[in-house]
Amino acid sequence: MTDRNEYGLAPDKEPVNQANGTERVLHGMHELTVDVSASPLANKDILPVPIKERTWNTWNIASLWVGISVCIPTYMLAASLMKTGLNWGQAIWAILLGNAIVLIPMCLNAFPGTKYGIPFPVLIRSSFGTRGAQIPSVLRGLVACGWFGIQVWIGGFAIYTLALIFLPNLNNLWPGLKSSFIGINGGELLCFLFFWALHMIIVLRGVESIKWFESLAAPALILVGVALFVWAINMGDGLASVLKHSKLFLQPTISLKKVGTTIEVKVDPLRGEDGFYRAERMRAVVLSGRRAQPEVEKTLTSEDWQSFKSEFKIDWMEDADCVTIGVELGSNRYKEASSIVFATAEREEEGPAGPWLLIAFIPALTAMVGYWATLSLNIPDFTRYAKSQKDQILGQAIGLPATMTLYAFVGVVATCAALIAFPNILTQEDAPWDPVALLANFKIPWMVVLSMAVLAIATLTTNIAANVVAPANGFSNLAPRKISFRMGGLITGIVGIVMMPWKLLATAGKFIFIWLIGYSALMGGVAGVMIADFYIVRRRKLNLAGLYQEDGPYKFTAGFNWVGIIAFILGVLPNIPGFLTEIAPQTFAHIVPVFWKTFYLYAWFSSFFISLAVYAVWMSAKLRRKKNK
Repeated sequence: MTDRNEYGLAPDKEPVNQANGTERVLHGMHELTVDVSASPLANKDILPVPIKERTWNTWNIASLWVGISVCIPTYMLAASLMKTGLNWGQAIWAILLGNAIVLIPMCLNAFPGTKYGIPFPVLIRSSFGTRGAQIPSVLRGLVACGWFGIQVWIGGFAIYTLALIFLPNLNNLWPGLKSSFIGINGGELLCFLFFWALHMIIVLRGVESIKWFESLAAPALILVGVALFVWAINMGDGLASVLKHSKLFLQPTISLKKVGTTIEVKVDPLRGEDGFYRAERMRAVVLSGRRAQPEVEKTLTSEDWQSFKSEFKIDWMEDADCVTIGVELGSNRYKEASSIVFATAEREEEGPAGPWLLIAFIPALTAMVGYWATLSLNIPDFTRYAKSQKDQILGQAIGLPATMTLYAFVGVVATCAALIAFPNILTQEDAPWDPVALLANFKIPWMVVLSMAVLAIATLTTNIAANVVAPANGFSNLAPRKISFRMGGLITGIVGIVMMPWKLLATAGKFIFIWLIGYSALMGGVAGVMIADFYIVRRRKLNLAGLYQEDGPYKFTAGFNWVGIIAFILGVLPNIPGFLTEIAPQTFAHIVPVFWKTFYLYAWFSSFFISLAVYAVWMSAKLRRKKNK
């Protein structure tokens, strides 16, 4: 019997030593033959993974993506797009195409992680410098903190909904918080913090616990998705019948038309099977003559109820630049049914800035690319454990686009079916896109308890895998000798609270155009520099030991590669005017030219290609000059 070495190979298959004597290669996989653990740039969490410990196969990589993708935000993804004007088919197509596009930089950035066994913060030292790498690491970490907070809020709200079954007065806990800068009640805050604490317990147990939770919860959430899909088809007498209701989401419940000195108001809530409106009573008020909107509840409770009417007129407020109308709807048949809808009429209406493809679909596509633009950077954090390049590429191609698209489609179908199943839903704006809200409508305690528990656990595992690993490694890279993975995870948790994620999800507009598109500009710039450096400038070759040397080949000027940093800034810079119009429209909307507003809609693509081109040309020229000296 032939003896085997530590890699399970016969002696004649020994790894080949590199000429520099610091690394060896086996089937294209590199590992160090020198000890760099004493370097100030190293700790046990960011050292290269030895070849024999790279054990993830195609199924493991695909399962990772199934576990990460199958979560509540994915379920709700199509809703965010449909609220911006896309129909269900366009929304699903945008999700599929966006994930297919982001799969390209995902696999490209995964390649060096698999080849050298290194995480994202170490990989970018070759393009940003040993110290400059901290800039994209922290930016990536802060975005992950935001996503971490969003997922904790969603999972915490699932727990809150479950707790209300047993503690109905929980929504009255510390009511003053709702009207304060915090913006949520005491019960919601407690459940949010409880769910946050569960995350921190797992983080403190280390990386191995993540893999165990991931494999446990992903199948459970898939099962919930399948059950919802089957229920939806049965409820609506077939898929085609259910999807017909999706057209309701493309028309607002309330619409305004300014005619001279009056405003014509049309209210069109949902209708029952008998063809009549589900709402039977209403009260309407003028909320504002300015762009500032006052407290909804305070204004509406002062008006008297009257019988529902679908059309009425009001006078335009004198000297008003805009008028906001609020309408509260109620039903006598369904005592608990109510809905509040708003619409605003501007003194001067602005028409669309271009064709539908440019002003609706491509921004949606950019948002979908932005959804995973973060993981497309730090995917080496996971693929450093892959057995081969084939495993990481196939695993990602199988696991990412299909899972995202199918689970988002389940969200569309189940929400459309809810409009049929629950007549107490009075308007399309109140459609339960969130599976937590949908399951709460069933009013069957055991079903709600089981479903909410599964959703909370699955959100927990998805969140830790997708939004803790990257910032924990990134923050660790700031001071490798002082900040461990666990400490980085705790920093992530604290920042996630401070960002108050419930405010990020307040409207579809904020979620899409400020959050997803906004940070996609940052991520696109970093991705452009990374890919240009590894594939164009370095020709897929790195000095592995040099990545951990303060005075090595990637020191540049005091540890900063200003070519990479400036290329990144130049890619992001053109998107800033459009970003400002989204976060402060009252200040910048009339100052920023339409060109820059439109340019911002393609943030990831523009920053990616600008940064890639600038870095490739500039860095290649710099290295040629250095070589010729």
